[in-house]
Amino acid sequence: MKNVLIAAKTTEACKTLGSFIDSSEYEVTTATDGVTVRSIDIARFDFIFVSVPLENENGISLLTDLRKLTDAHLIAIVREDAAEAALKRLAPIGAYIVTKPVFKGALMQAIRFCETHAGSEMVFRKRIAELEKQAEQDKKLSRAKLIVMTKENLSEAEAHRRIQKLSMDLRVSQYEVADDIINGLLI
Repeated sequence: MKNVLIAAKTTEACKTLGSFIDSSEYEVTTATDGVTVRSIDIARFDFIFVSVPLENENGISLLTDLRKLTDAHLIAIVREDAAEAALKRLAPIGAYIVTKPVFKGALMQAIRFCETHAGSEMVFRKRIAELEKQAEQDKKLSRAKLIVMTKENLSEAEAHRRIQKLSMDLRVSQYEVADDIINGLLI
């Protein structure tokens, strides 16, 4: 079961928004002001809906602060005439915008979009991590080649071949050989 936090100006608004969410899939917690939201352990929530403005706080600044504390999906509920301004401020933090008046379909569409987006984002983050690892390994290999070139007075191609040969002889990857060269264990 996924956890949803709904923050709105009134208890009635929280109830209405909460009634749109399928209680068999989502557990809903509500709050009517920013102070309450800030006092809750928000790390446990998968979705945080904030109907702007709240009783004692601008909901947009609350969402901005929450982004620093959680990876939950943030959804701002704003008046239609304020949607463009909210989008400019909230798009950089990855918040989704739903305009008032809110209907069940729009709320559930926001949840589904965020869930779908999360899957895509996970794939991209994994690929980015792989590319960063590859770049780091290539950097080490280049550094090791430079050390071999300097110490043994070889060309880049000869240094590369030397690392390849050490890799085959030791039956380890070229990156492990590069680490050993950089750490002074080889050559």
